[in-house]
Amino acid sequence: MKKLFITIIVGLFSSILVSAESLDLREVLKSANVSIDYKALDAGEIIYTSRKELETTDTSIAVGMGLYVKGSYSDVLADFKAQNNQLSSYSQAIVVEIEEFKNIEAYFKRVNFTKSENDEVKRLFKYDGGDEFNFSNEEISTLEEITKEQGLTAQKASLFFKSLLKSRTEKYLKEGVSGIESYNNADEDTSVKNDLQTSSLHFNVLKNHFPKLYKDYLHYPDISSDIYEQKFYWLKDKIEGRVTFTLKHQMIEEKNHFFLILERQFYISNGLDTLQTQILCLPYKEGTFIALSSQSFTAKVAGFGRRISVRVGRHIMSENIRPIFENLQKKYN
Repeated sequence: MKKLFITIIVGLFSSILVSAESLDLREVLKSANVSIDYKALDAGEIIYTSRKELETTDTSIAVGMGLYVKGSYSDVLADFKAQNNQLSSYSQAIVVEIEEFKNIEAYFKRVNFTKSENDEVKRLFKYDGGDEFNFSNEEISTLEEITKEQGLTAQKASLFFKSLLKSRTEKYLKEGVSGIESYNNADEDTSVKNDLQTSSLHFNVLKNHFPKLYKDYLHYPDISSDIYEQKFYWLKDKIEGRVTFTLKHQMIEEKNHFFLILERQFYISNGLDTLQTQILCLPYKEGTFIALSSQSFTAKVAGFGRRISVRVGRHIMSENIRPIFENLQKKYN
């Protein structure tokens, strides 16, 4: 079984998002078919759950965590926002927000490979298809043309990824999920487009309580409302020992009684095929309830051996979530 590649962005309860001013958390969780130990929650323990009902394809893994802390909603929310787009300790890690769409090329100037990342350049030079990288057939053809000209240098690798990230961002801005190009090793049933579209149809409580946000998230860029904020980023980090580039889109709605982020990572250069995350903060009792829910998709868990692969994948994802919650738990409880 190949090693799963898991990113840090993960969590819980995508279907517990409600817009009422007064919220009965027990009723919400009950309606979402989520059963938890309320004594443990009220005692400030971290609650973990596998989200089997959200594993809608053979390529999906879904997990979640929640926590009640005795800090004010405004203070906890500020701390939580500070962890948005949190990077690892890798010295070359970077996150760049794409704020204007007319000349997005300028935002990718810092896409590069350093001398210390030469192993990834060599891996790229030897690549001839398969799941070691997430490239479309067209992108592979472009890479082959580049390597024909006296091999692949760090500079050429950097230019290749600059062009790739720019092109994929432009297509997503124009066409949304339907504009996401399939990876060369994907079939019709395991494409990023299919995974995202199929899984999003199961956000039933989001659909019922936030119909405008749900509709716009599902059908972006066909936006019907401006009540929420949208953000776009590219990131470079080292994940499971490999340099990884990521493109992501966030839709954010903030009120005085809840804070909600819907996030879609619509391109990941290696490891996972795609990832989507839902984040919720809301006042609860004398403090704040925080929950994250994440679905990752990778063909590495499909087919024979899926049961074992998913079990391992859930464990890895939960271990990546836990430090975020432990930091809040330590500060406020």
